[in-house]
Amino acid sequence: MDQGAPPEKRARLSEEEYGALKARLKARKKILQTYPRFKLLMAGIPASLASPKDSRAPLTIKDVQDLILCSVAGEARHLNRWFLLFQAQHISQTTVLVVDNISLTDMEENEEHFSKTLEIFEDGVEMVNPKSDGLSLSVALAYSPITNALKGRMRQVYKSLKEALDDGHVYSVMDFTDQNCQGMEKSTSIVENKKENLTVNNKVCTKTQLMLSALQLITGHYPFPGHGRPQEFRFTKDKYEPVTDNSPMFAIDCEWCLCIDGSTGLARVAIVNENLQPVYHAYVLPDRPIRDYSTKWSGITPQLLKGVQKTLRQIQEDIRKLLPPDAILVGHSLRGDLIALQLFHPYIIDSSVIFNMTGCRFMKSKLQFLSKLFCNRDIQPANKGHDPNEDALSTMELVLLKLKNGLDYGDRLRNSVGGWNGPSREKILGVISSAIFGGRGSRSDENLDLQDVLLMKFFTFIQSVDKSTILITHPAHDKIYRPKTPIHSGLFTCKTAPVKIVQQAEMQSIATTLESESNKNLVFVHTALAKEEENKGHLKKLDQLIADLYKRMPMRGVMIIIFGGKENSLENGLCMINVKKPTKDEI
Repeated sequence: MDQGAPPEKRARLSEEEYGALKARLKARKKILQTYPRFKLLMAGIPASLASPKDSRAPLTIKDVQDLILCSVAGEARHLNRWFLLFQAQHISQTTVLVVDNISLTDMEENEEHFSKTLEIFEDGVEMVNPKSDGLSLSVALAYSPITNALKGRMRQVYKSLKEALDDGHVYSVMDFTDQNCQGMEKSTSIVENKKENLTVNNKVCTKTQLMLSALQLITGHYPFPGHGRPQEFRFTKDKYEPVTDNSPMFAIDCEWCLCIDGSTGLARVAIVNENLQPVYHAYVLPDRPIRDYSTKWSGITPQLLKGVQKTLRQIQEDIRKLLPPDAILVGHSLRGDLIALQLFHPYIIDSSVIFNMTGCRFMKSKLQFLSKLFCNRDIQPANKGHDPNEDALSTMELVLLKLKNGLDYGDRLRNSVGGWNGPSREKILGVISSAIFGGRGSRSDENLDLQDVLLMKFFTFIQSVDKSTILITHPAHDKIYRPKTPIHSGLFTCKTAPVKIVQQAEMQSIATTLESESNKNLVFVHTALAKEEENKGHLKKLDQLIADLYKRMPMRGVMIIIFGGKENSLENGLCMINVKKPTKDEI
């Protein structure tokens, strides 16, 4: 053909052919709409492997566990903060592969040996190495917060909290790790005798000692310039002054709704000063359509926002005028509030960090529980949602208590060797027991949220929602997963078979083991990367295993890969997610 000649025009479709093509495309679209779909929310985007490495904010193993639980049980279990999983009810199977002794760096530096894996997974998220909290990957995954349903059942099955804990199906945060048990048998607080000698002007610790470092701000997912936050974010001041121990503190709390694009829309904000006086309160009209008012938690209803004209920009200006240039912002997991406010601030005290009941950074206690335990204050009633004025005041009370009693007070991370410095074991268990069994004459105790205070076995929860499971585990992990895997018939009515546990030390034999187990709701595999082989053979075997597991997974299945990191706790892991869908030719 003459190179200068124009290309031949494609033959026009007849009206009948066009109609048939249009019908096929419509049918294909309808089919694909029934397939599950994973989407990162604003809180998860900074952890994405697509983000620049030096600006990532890794997620925790608890975040990843939430993804697994959501894929198996749907939205009934967790309020997910970093992802959305659409059409979760149509998930045919969840396949989880957990691998020890491999890090994100191993994959990034050896991409040529993960060719099959990279064809399956387009993206993933960086994950903090659990060893940074002194936990093995298996221990971190083996436990899950209890559900409200289990809390109700405990009241029917057991006569006391002690009986429930002794039975071994429920675990207190105090017993989560071995080091947490040290020093907990003392019936009185170490600091009781110190309090007599304290005055307001003679604090045991200072404000600046409680502030988060720049590294903590980044790893804690706080809005930080240059770390995955959009240009709309503003600084609370144009210019700051050096912070000192005399700098004023302001506790801030926000309530927000979930917008249609997956972002959070600010709906209400309150600020309290360190004299426990309210200094600011406003309702806000989100700038995007609202998908979910989250009334159960936020207390926000369409009626409350009716007629509200105040915008996020106006709220930002109000706060910029209110705060002095050396102000310290106080909050409980304040990152979420600052994200909703779209503000940067350098001086932060986070009560969820300075008070730690578990000894694990990623397992933070709720403000409601801390306020009840340390301040004997009842907040966040179940039938009314949260009040930001009340929450801000409670947070400031906790920080003032910390300043009075010292850095070690209420922080198990700082007391792993020297013993617990805080309320007695009897008081802690008493508060938990009252929330379940009553006995204090206060109905408000029954509303206490215990999800981060009492734990249950991960596989106990899976069975409690009638999902079948096969667990293939390396012998080294079996002793962590197996105990109490059989479900308690009094606590749960389970219609599925018990978890099937198979020990398998050889990675290349895992796929073969699964050939007869294709009908399980959850396929959970925990293995370890073999010792380094010549020509990176150990990485090639892992790549092949991932491909084999994906191939045998049915359509609409969700595959989750977890690399836990290395023995060196500074080497982080990763999590990759993919929903299996047909190709265009297969529809």
